[in-house]
Amino acid sequence: MRRKIKKITKMFLCFLKYMYYLAFCKITKVNNDSIWLISERGNDARDNSYHFYRYIKENHQDINIKYVIDKKSSDAKKIKKEDIVEYGSRKHYIYFLTASKLISTHIMGYSPDMSIFWRLDKLGWLKLKGKKIMLQHGITQNYLAFMSKKIAKLDLFICGAYKEYEYILKEYGYTEKEVKYTGFARYDNLKSKEKRQILVMPTFRKWLNYTDDFTSSEYFKKWNSFLNQKELLAYLESKNLELIFYPHYEIQKYLSQFKTPSKRIILASFKDYDVQKLLIESSVLITDYSSVFFDFAYMKKPVIYYQFDLKKFRKDHYQQGFFDYDKMGFGPVCTTENKLISALKNIENDDNRNVDEFFKYHDFHNCERIYQEIIKL
Repeated sequence: MRRKIKKITKMFLCFLKYMYYLAFCKITKVNNDSIWLISERGNDARDNSYHFYRYIKENHQDINIKYVIDKKSSDAKKIKKEDIVEYGSRKHYIYFLTASKLISTHIMGYSPDMSIFWRLDKLGWLKLKGKKIMLQHGITQNYLAFMSKKIAKLDLFICGAYKEYEYILKEYGYTEKEVKYTGFARYDNLKSKEKRQILVMPTFRKWLNYTDDFTSSEYFKKWNSFLNQKELLAYLESKNLELIFYPHYEIQKYLSQFKTPSKRIILASFKDYDVQKLLIESSVLITDYSSVFFDFAYMKKPVIYYQFDLKKFRKDHYQQGFFDYDKMGFGPVCTTENKLISALKNIENDDNRNVDEFFKYHDFHNCERIYQEIIKL
């Protein structure tokens, strides 16, 4: 009950601030037509938005681009001081309302609160001057209603793969003017520099948000069991390999619950590790349904899928989209721990099936294509 009251109070205060700054901008006739406001989630700079920001700073200095981020974030040092807009600040509200371009990896990622302002926009209560541009956090392989034109009302929807582009056009209500296949900004930096390292990146589950005992969940038991599997530990030792366990952002709060006896296994925190660096340096990726496997496959490196809860995932998390793991996947699909260990021990380093068909662009000019599409707006 207390949590619910706190949430409602936060929403109310946020809405009051929005109304205040909306009136302020109208009365004072604030003009920020030259500003491009960019962000990820307000506390990070390591995804498509960061890579696009860096590209603009290096190649199009005439663009007045500002980055929304909490100054206490470990990523804030990546952004030039003069470009930082403190998350939730007075300047943030004003730029949010008046900038000509609003760019993010997430729906309303450039806003003072993604959840609240997404709801306000859905209701038609938001009055924004800027064009809404989504660079995406990952390739959209499942149907996500909140990203549809009816709800998100995006002016530009950037796609990372051609088949994704076709799927968005068909199912999400956007037109060819709004959906563009350019490739993701971060793909321009995906140049493999492998170490003797296996990366394990499971995604989150919606139902875990409502559990009081995470360690009793199937999710925890399956992944923790894998991290303690004797055959896995022996394999890492015999091959002189390191395994990095880096769960989804929403699961990071439970990271300390996972245990392993091996010094070759690292339980990696969001604060200390950069996802793209891990992808570039790893030789094999193990995941379940995380779209991060697209980045890995883009570099033509082997992927293994561990899907022990597919039916529940489809029922209670994300609906089936265009991507079929068995037919279109970039590696073996495993449903049991034993099959996963076997697949890992027999993985082929040249398993690049379906990659060239899925990604039409491999030229490292994705950022420039995105820039050109934004300019057209």
